[in-house]
Amino acid sequence: MDLTTLVMACALTVDPKIMHALIWHQSGGEPWSFTVLEESQPQIHRTVREAVRAVRAVDRDDITIRVGLTGLSAIPRSTTAAMFAPCPNIAIAARQIAELRERCRTSPRFKGDAIYCAIAAYHGSWDRPDNAFADAVRTSVVKNDAPDFEMPADTSLNFDDIGSTTLPVLRDAASAPTIAPDDQQRAWSSALFPVKSRQFDRPVER
Repeated sequence: MDLTTLVMACALTVDPKIMHALIWHQSGGEPWSFTVLEESQPQIHRTVREAVRAVRAVDRDDITIRVGLTGLSAIPRSTTAAMFAPCPNIAIAARQIAELRERCRTSPRFKGDAIYCAIAAYHGSWDRPDNAFADAVRTSVVKNDAPDFEMPADTSLNFDDIGSTTLPVLRDAASAPTIAPDDQQRAWSSALFPVKSRQFDRPVER
């Protein structure tokens, strides 16, 4: 399965072009990867088992790691193989971004496009949004330059796994809102992304 098809099937609450660009800048499309907050480049592994073993070897819970294609924010001891599973990984991240987008729309702190605000908060935190990352994602969406390629054979889409996957323990509740199981299921069973991407405006921070 190619990355574009995977994203379109699993990113049901955010424009898949935006999620595709986010994945490219976060992990380079490597599903068995994770990034330690203090490091600039992801650690890439050949299998999910190797990735989980490497995460556990970090053996620190005072730092944040970003897991899988979309860089779900977590602590090392909470990381499981299920968090790396490509479709649930994408779906959970899209749901978090959709919730942050709604928070941005109602916040007096931001006056620009809510999706830009949401991506910045997702990759940083609500109090310290990562505007540089959101800039990179926005540029790729506008240029449509996030590449497509085949995913590894062992990342094939399994819709039975989508509904049964439980939400992992995530880092920073402010930037990764708690999602009830019913909300998670609705996020995966609806198609609320816009027909085409649009350039988002930079939010104004106060």
